[in-house]
Amino acid sequence: MITRKLLIVIVLSPLLSACAQPKTAGCEAVSCRPGSDPHRLTIWWQQDLRNGPYDYTQVQIND
Repeated sequence: MITRKLLIVIVLSPLLSACAQPKTAGCEAVSCRPGSDPHRLTIWWQQDLRNGPYDYTQVQIND
C-alpha cells in the first residue's frame, strides 16, 4: 500500500512541476513590468547597461 502511494507521488510530481511557470530574475513580458507613478520613476536599462540580473531601477521622486 505504501509503495503504491509512493509510486503515485513519484509519477505525478514531474507532471505537476511541468505545469509550473519558471521563475526568472528579469521580466520578459511588458505586462509584468512596474511602471512609474507620482512617487517613483522607473528606469529601464538596455541589455548592455545592466549591472546584474535586474533590468530596471526605481528612483524616489521628492515633491
